[in-house]
Amino acid sequence: MGVPADRLVLAGHWIPKDLVDNIEFDCELRKQRARARQPRRILIPVGGAGAQKTFVSQFIQALGSHVAEGKVQLMLNAGDHEHMRVAFAEALAAIGVSDYAVVDSMEGVHEYAERLRSGVEPTHAVTLFAFKQYFPAVATTDVLSRVADVLACKPSELAFYPVPKLMIRRVGDHEAYSALRASELGDGTLELREVEDAMAYIAQMDAGPDLLLTMNKCIVSNKKSGFYDGCKNAVALATELAASSEKSLPFLAN
Repeated sequence: MGVPADRLVLAGHWIPKDLVDNIEFDCELRKQRARARQPRRILIPVGGAGAQKTFVSQFIQALGSHVAEGKVQLMLNAGDHEHMRVAFAEALAAIGVSDYAVVDSMEGVHEYAERLRSGVEPTHAVTLFAFKQYFPAVATTDVLSRVADVLACKPSELAFYPVPKLMIRRVGDHEAYSALRASELGDGTLELREVEDAMAYIAQMDAGPDLLLTMNKCIVSNKKSGFYDGCKNAVALATELAASSEKSLPFLAN
């Protein structure tokens, strides 16, 4: 894009601090759950304009038997998109799920996550998160990523999160490379273009814990290599550049 090479620095993945700081703890809990064959907690967030409506609705319906049999628990984040809240509700109705929990505040999100982290199972097999404002819609995915066993999302910025990921159908062509990167690092899949592709991975998780154990192992290893330290490295670089500028241009210190 015309930027000189000497003006570029590879910082790493841009990840919320809380997720990075707790990688070992969260991955260990996921591995324990996988070995114990507990229900897999699948987080399905809808970002942007909710362009994944058709795919996620079909995916939820395909997961219907897994939910009914207690193999899967769903955390559905409709964000601040009313049409996605409706779409989620319709998909749940199609698989016969009428009794599900609804969370519509950040306080409720934090309480839900803390219960799961302390070992308390959710009150319902499906929890729908829906909001009127933009901020909680985005922050909810960050909070729930710590207690999710699997994050099923399009390969947006979430493709770089330290959570085992199913990379479902992309919206923008540039997102294909994000899924490729997740696959290279071992913490996510390649892009799953069809619902059948995503369900093949669900079947692999049904067969045994190996896939999720491997992904969590890769996440811990990636942390040791510094891949998830993008925010930390960017701040350190900015601080270093600011200090250098003050030394060369003393008036900036004022």
